[in-house]
Amino acid sequence: MGKDRRAEQQLQSQLVNTFTVLVCAYILRYNINYLNPWSLTLGQWISFFVFIRCAITFYDHLVIYVIDHWIKAPLLPTRTQPKPVRRVDLDVPSIIFLSFNAVNECVFVQRLCHYIYYSSSVPRLPEDVGLLNTLGALYVMFVVNDLMYAPLHHILHLPAMYPLVHKHHHRQHYPVRGYLDAGNEHPIEHAIGVCCTWAAVLSAVFVTGAHAVTVFFFFNIHAALAMLNHSPYDVKFCIPYTGLEYSVGNHEMHHRKFTVNYAQYVMWYDTKMANTFAEYEGPSPPKKLS
Repeated sequence: MGKDRRAEQQLQSQLVNTFTVLVCAYILRYNINYLNPWSLTLGQWISFFVFIRCAITFYDHLVIYVIDHWIKAPLLPTRTQPKPVRRVDLDVPSIIFLSFNAVNECVFVQRLCHYIYYSSSVPRLPEDVGLLNTLGALYVMFVVNDLMYAPLHHILHLPAMYPLVHKHHHRQHYPVRGYLDAGNEHPIEHAIGVCCTWAAVLSAVFVTGAHAVTVFFFFNIHAALAMLNHSPYDVKFCIPYTGLEYSVGNHEMHHRKFTVNYAQYVMWYDTKMANTFAEYEGPSPPKKLS
């Protein structure tokens, strides 16, 4: 890449980052209720933020512990080689992005709980539980989430967009840190993911009358699978006749090859729409000396 092109991309990236900061400043100045739907005091809000951070950290370690010690999932083939894969440390932009995204996650949890508690469309009583608003709703959520996320993810990989937003997330070609690698993304990208999650929840409520418990389980399963997608474990499963297919290897291939496997749970976008699906490839065999 020429110096002029690199300088142009750096300027564009700075403009995107400035725009992100200005949007956050606008919300703080003119729409503070968006950040505080429960009208908490500052002390209560900070306490809830700390609680959420502790809960996410505990959940991240719990998921890895269960996979490693109970399920005893093997490592991906690329992680069993004598030469360890390249690991990129968290830099200053990573810390800043993770901090912005931590606030966004706290706000999202508050707004999701507020919606579940006050919405007349979300049943909450035990006697309201049924097959459609539990298993059916879970299916709708995962399908809608991926059908929205995959094409938007693909757009972030377009040459004009990739250096400005998504490139930062791909610094780590072989994700290993779970939540820290999953959440280490530009706040714009993180906001896109939150919007996809909201769309999944609202669609399931509209189509199936999703129960509050179902939304809770979806949120936790979705978070666990996102953490695992950025771990070294070879976890995969498929639910027959549903299209639901999960594989950490698929997402590792995305981090390694960049332009494949944009979906996460329902690979229809890659297999049937964009023709971007790639099977997992193990480590390349060592070159023979001539």
